[in-house]
Amino acid sequence: MKKQILFAAILALVASCKEKDMYVDPREAVANTFDFSTVQDINLQVDYSAFETHGPVFFSVYSENPFEGEGESMKLKTDIKPIFEAYTNKEGKFNDQVHLANYAKNLYVVTGNFFIAETMMNVQVNNGEAIAVAENAGEEAAAARRSAPRRIESAPTNSLSTLYQLYNEVDVKTGDDTGRQVYKPWRTWLGTWDNMSGRPNYILDRNSTNERLIFSDEELEGLYETVANALVANQTCREEYRTQADLTVEKESEVSVTFLGSMTCWNNTLGYYYYNEADKPASVHDVNIVMLVPNTQDGKWWRNWCKTPKFYGNIGMNRGDAIQLMYYPNIANGDMTGATTLFPKGTKIGFILKSNGWGMQKSQGDKKFFNSYNGNVEGKLARQYNVWASSTDGLSYCNTAGLNPSDCEKQNPDGQSRSAKFAYRNANGEEYAIVGFEDACNDLDYDDVVLALKPADAFSKLPVVEDKKTSSSGIYAFEDKWPDKGDYDLNDAVIEVTHEKAYSVTTGGTDYKINQEVFSLTTYQNFVTLKSGLALTLETKEAVSDIKMKKIAPESNDTVEAAFTVDGKTYLLTEDISAELGTTYILEVNYKRGFTKLTNTAVIKPFLYRPEENNKRWEVHIPFEAPTNRMNTTYFGTEDDKSVPAEGKYFVRYSDFPFAFYLDGVSIASFQNTLLNREYERVMINNLYPTFLRWVRSNGAECADWYLHPFNAE
Repeated sequence: MKKQILFAAILALVASCKEKDMYVDPREAVANTFDFSTVQDINLQVDYSAFETHGPVFFSVYSENPFEGEGESMKLKTDIKPIFEAYTNKEGKFNDQVHLANYAKNLYVVTGNFFIAETMMNVQVNNGEAIAVAENAGEEAAAARRSAPRRIESAPTNSLSTLYQLYNEVDVKTGDDTGRQVYKPWRTWLGTWDNMSGRPNYILDRNSTNERLIFSDEELEGLYETVANALVANQTCREEYRTQADLTVEKESEVSVTFLGSMTCWNNTLGYYYYNEADKPASVHDVNIVMLVPNTQDGKWWRNWCKTPKFYGNIGMNRGDAIQLMYYPNIANGDMTGATTLFPKGTKIGFILKSNGWGMQKSQGDKKFFNSYNGNVEGKLARQYNVWASSTDGLSYCNTAGLNPSDCEKQNPDGQSRSAKFAYRNANGEEYAIVGFEDACNDLDYDDVVLALKPADAFSKLPVVEDKKTSSSGIYAFEDKWPDKGDYDLNDAVIEVTHEKAYSVTTGGTDYKINQEVFSLTTYQNFVTLKSGLALTLETKEAVSDIKMKKIAPESNDTVEAAFTVDGKTYLLTEDISAELGTTYILEVNYKRGFTKLTNTAVIKPFLYRPEENNKRWEVHIPFEAPTNRMNTTYFGTEDDKSVPAEGKYFVRYSDFPFAFYLDGVSIASFQNTLLNREYERVMINNLYPTFLRWVRSNGAECADWYLHPFNAE
């Protein structure tokens, strides 16, 4: 196999560029001036200010399109990782110098923020900058729909005939009622709604309602920020939020539900129910449901996700609308007597969402269909007909019979909860419950309908949304024979480095601050001949409260405290990489005040070392990187080294091969079949990566993604 690769390499190199002579008279050799850098510094500008951002916006940058599918079927690919992530400021703007991999010239700026309808922007890096500005046409579209001519007169109603099959199954091919009853008929006891829009007539008046049931503007902003940080479109919601039980009323209390928004094209119908633990519904047939919102659509997501609706009555709710729940002690008997606003202590409250219960309004003959769906089972819309999402395990229902299995990836045969539950904590320490729903069986981001409940002291505790963390990674590869001539395979010591930043996610409309950075270095090698240690220098620009040293042993998940040798800014992680191969070494840097500018993040510089006499060290760094003050400088200019310290040239040679380099924007998985494959020990790196020399000889102008394209060893 090696011979095949080498032969292919020679052919590729001859075809791509003119070879240098491999022999050069040492008296004439001069240092290669190429720095072998795989990192570019660019000014990145991202602007979401056209939207009501409700605080800083989290976004990710990819070097290729991370989505597959289109519209409501668009999903984030699981095998593509972002090369950069950050928050905007509170106005939704980001403007900072960032480090990106050199190969990243065509950028995809992505956000799953609940309030930003511009999900992805594609921009180019030109002259050291990239500018991505989101446009908002959603409000204009919503306003146009609100002012569109009405085909029939608007009137109040509480008739379920304005909806479509809230409790019976529908034939997915014809739209006909099959007569198969799933749930009990919903009760419409709260009041009436507009027969055109589905907007309830029992929405609370914010100016005259008890403040225990109405969120203040400041609290709403906090709720919105929390939702934006907890729920990310096209990404699986955290399991901790998805596995919470129904809300329990811990003391007798009134209860209100505030609509925070909808991230879907569909016009869903929302109901609520309640039970005591001793009388928990045994099946879907036992749930006593009260109509809460006939039409949950708020019109915010039409621009990117939805085709122009062809039916009437699109917008049923506005963000911030609140409704008070009623407790009917005799609801199981179909009796409204004893109705009260007070829910008894120990009551559990659940919610249920009928997919497109309001949206099936387009008639074809005597049938009703959703939008342009007209019985085409292959059209990926039939799944909506027979899907009910409940907040209680065992009470959801999803019948996908007759559908293409790929159209309903999350078919949920056990009726598990299709909701997320978590909490917003305000400045006074009060915690408010938030519930997010999925309206179909095709994803797990739980952001299609989002609600908040009040008062704060009425319910059992839910997990509070934690700080947001971002992560980037890269690979260091070293030769261990410097300054001697090497074998140019650059695999003697391979180190994966991850850089994690933790943002303090607070409410109140402030910019988010980085309060912690974590650097993790995991050791790998192909074949090393000498005992070498791993060290790094750490440079910080902000006031540090403490630096914690930790490590994870090979094949372990346990993080333990460590005691690295510290010499000023230098941390000696291990004296023998081989003896601890597979260990992860961690530096956790905590800051006193935090900071927002990314140019103020800490910098690490890993290197190999070997102790020598007189407290000196043999060291090898990436090209042009200065050594520490413990470096035995007598090695410079000897053997194959062409360093000139007086000119700032360190660890360079005359040839096309470095002693070490850093590869940005990749993980170790990319090198399992190349640098880490023992079969390729002593195989020159240009024979594993055919465009390596082209990259070097163009001074990085060409083939910047060379390390993403190894030889096909098949």
